[in-house]
Amino acid sequence: MHPHLEKTTSGSSPNISTPKMESKPKGQPSRHGKKAWRKNIDVDDIQAGLEAKRENEVLLGDDSDFIIDNEGDSKSKTPAFIRKTSEILANKSKVPSVSSRKVKHKVSKSQANRLMALAGRSVTTSKVQARSEKEGIIRASSLDVWGTASEEELPEVYKKTPFLSYTAAKKAPKTLSHQPVALETPAPLETVIHAGKSYNPDLKSWKDLINKEFNLENSIEMKRQEMEEHQKRIQYLIATLDDKEFEESDDEEGKEEEGAGENEDEDDSYKLSLNERTELKIKTKTRRNKEMRHKQRLELEKKLKDLKKQIHDLSNLETIESEVEKKLSSVKKRSERKYRRHGKHEVGSRMRGVSMMTSIETMNQKYSI
Repeated sequence: MHPHLEKTTSGSSPNISTPKMESKPKGQPSRHGKKAWRKNIDVDDIQAGLEAKRENEVLLGDDSDFIIDNEGDSKSKTPAFIRKTSEILANKSKVPSVSSRKVKHKVSKSQANRLMALAGRSVTTSKVQARSEKEGIIRASSLDVWGTASEEELPEVYKKTPFLSYTAAKKAPKTLSHQPVALETPAPLETVIHAGKSYNPDLKSWKDLINKEFNLENSIEMKRQEMEEHQKRIQYLIATLDDKEFEESDDEEGKEEEGAGENEDEDDSYKLSLNERTELKIKTKTRRNKEMRHKQRLELEKKLKDLKKQIHDLSNLETIESEVEKKLSSVKKRSERKYRRHGKHEVGSRMRGVSMMTSIETMNQKYSI
């Protein structure tokens, strides 16, 4: 048995007894010096009191430290998330909008009945009365629901008043033959898809499809070639417009020469000397114009050739500059070597190097333009 549990009688619970602190007389330790005073101080009773207090706080605690909240939080819940678009579109103006009085242009029931009566139309207020006016009391009760449908004659009220008539229209409206208005333009769909477009087509259908597509593309290509030929023909006519003028002038000169040749044939029979006759080489106006145009064309061709050469040189400017730099560096190295090797020929070698450098610089300036 535990020493702290006391033996109890039957029916009674055991009492837990707290252990008693045995107080023993302690010997006084040495208190010689400041360190001994600090070290040899007995604080066991203080520590025991603090531990007991701490244990009491942990196990029991104070009632004022805890509150049971039965009401809940008094604050309202967080508002729902508002999107930025709705926040922008929301009406934030403090000035109220202009409110116009809504005028209802309606005809009252009494006014409508009065107008219908003036027009000669009987208006009944109750549904039963209207039904009895249409079918009658006797016929309505004696109608055989499961019998054959017989053609009913319309009452006189419906015949007199066209407003309540059920007669079929004599003419169909024009819009009945019109096609419905499409809200969207549908894409052109193939009515019958070619068999060669399937995933596993037949050889014959595949060949037919290829021939069909080839013919289509071939016709497009032929049209394109025809257009190109037509454009080339136009360019040729524009380019050879002046040549035709030269041809016309040549024809005129040819006519003049033919006329002169006929005169010579006529004069051959009346020659007085054996020597050939001296011809006067007189240039006509057309001849002079032709030569002038030919000269201008040659000048233009020469200018175009020079321009093309300059453009070609400009496109290869980097390569030319690199070649020039290589030549300059090679010339410098050669001049230095010659100067070191041959002290006698210093002036000659240097002059040669300078002349070479000047020629390369002029070349560089020419191509840099």
